[in-house]
Amino acid sequence: MANRFEKHQNDALKLAFEESVHLTKEKKTELVRATGLDMEQVTSWFNRKRARKRARESKMELERTIAELHQALQESQEKEAGLQKELQESRGREAELEAENQQLKQRITIIEDPDVGDEAASYKQKTEMSC
Repeated sequence: MANRFEKHQNDALKLAFEESVHLTKEKKTELVRATGLDMEQVTSWFNRKRARKRARESKMELERTIAELHQALQESQEKEAGLQKELQESRGREAELEAENQQLKQRITIIEDPDVGDEAASYKQKTEMSC
């Protein structure tokens, strides 16, 4: 964008903007005299400067929000990974307990019914011999 004002005019406008983003009538009249610009030019310059400032602030706020959301997403993904690992460990432990439960049920059956126990022992001997 081409700069339509001279350096001393821009400097005066910037200095006034740093003091206050909104001009009083007195300050506006003083700037018109000091810069040689007309009232509409000074008013327009301040309006554009405020709009650019708001746009920059909005952009920075959006960037902060995006960074926060990325951080939250990363934390959620890490937590999910931890929960997935915990779930896999629980499933493994469940399978171990299920196998142990089956073995205990077989032992109970052998103790309660000796005939089944003899059959189980016979089957165990046959399988051991075939190996």
